[in-house]
Amino acid sequence: MRVLLIAYYFPPDGGPGAQRPISFARHLPSFDVQCTVLTRTPPQRRTEFDPADTSALASVEQRSRIVRGAPGATMAETLANLTAAGHAEIARERPDVVLVTMSPFELWRTAAELGHRHRVPVVFDLRDPWALDGVVDYRTWWHWRRALREMRAMLRAADGVVANTPECRGLFLRAEPSLRPERVAVVTNGWDHEEFAPPLPRVEPGELLRLFYGGSFICTQLYDTDRLLRRLLGWVRWSPEPLQRSGRTPLHLLRAIRLLRQRGEPAGREVRLCAMGQADPPLQRCVTESGVADAVELLGYQPHAAVVDGLRRADALFLTLHGLPPGHRSRIVPGKTYEYLASGRPILAGLPAGDAREFVAASPRAFVADPCDDEGLARQLRELHARWRAGAFVAPEHPPGVERFERRALAGELVAFLRRLAP
Repeated sequence: MRVLLIAYYFPPDGGPGAQRPISFARHLPSFDVQCTVLTRTPPQRRTEFDPADTSALASVEQRSRIVRGAPGATMAETLANLTAAGHAEIARERPDVVLVTMSPFELWRTAAELGHRHRVPVVFDLRDPWALDGVVDYRTWWHWRRALREMRAMLRAADGVVANTPECRGLFLRAEPSLRPERVAVVTNGWDHEEFAPPLPRVEPGELLRLFYGGSFICTQLYDTDRLLRRLLGWVRWSPEPLQRSGRTPLHLLRAIRLLRQRGEPAGREVRLCAMGQADPPLQRCVTESGVADAVELLGYQPHAAVVDGLRRADALFLTLHGLPPGHRSRIVPGKTYEYLASGRPILAGLPAGDAREFVAASPRAFVADPCDDEGLARQLRELHARWRAGAFVAPEHPPGVERFERRALAGELVAFLRRLAP
């Protein structure tokens, strides 16, 4: 079977957007799939969404062939160049299916044009639920409706759709009633066996409990009211979910640590948050104003391999997501969730109802609270600290069922889905 994988983010791009296409390019060939990756030429200027990380490039080049579109100065030019390269590649070696992983969501029209022109099935892999994702707010309700119409057009044009959470699969089916259920699969994100192969390190209690966070917090919106234009126009902005965005920051964890200190609890003095991700000015401000800045170490962005090493060796891990009102379920699962589970380390999790909370809560080493509940986080952190101090977490322990999130197994599920769609 031949698959043309279209991915905007791909090594030497790093960051969360590159991890899923890296996984596909590494593991699809294990299932008798000849995979060609169509991606952009690396940009000269990078953003927080595509930091440079060359560590994965050699491993994917050994497994899959990489074709790059000509450089483009704008998104429109980049997409046009990818389309031209795609036509040439399909003419050279006709694939059985075109698989495009998004975002950016503009890629769907590139893939649809290639599939229509060459009569090849097209499968859309959505790393996020696009117009149904409240993490991105829109300038107005009308801007959101335009994105929703575009998303529904994509769903109607699809030969197959891959959602990365069970919750999102249901959302897509409800958003576009013409979409047949057998055409929509769930392939979650996951973890790589070689990165978490035994023996995992033993971690003895020390002076401080090192609470590791691998990723970038989103602190900008904590201070949106500081900007006059944003404050004046904020009332017209639209989000498809009623998110409490402070949950995507360390704000509530730092408040919990401060509460423990004020009460004289040992956990308030003996916890150090070690964050390995973008350390932008809003994050630094959040830490500085917390009153417990001495409990935080900002390590800055590091390659993915360094993040994996950090979470393997941590005393415990911190996972957080936005808050939601009662009756609402989160539509996303942070990609780091699966690697956290694979590490066998205890997890302090601030998570709303949804797939992420259910996956993590299945672990006997999970300490779960609502993400914006300072008191709840303080209680869970105190319990985690007490058990750590008693030596309960020296040896790693995998939670039940974590094997289903191993990336090679997930690639097998994807291949089985693609084979059902290919002629």
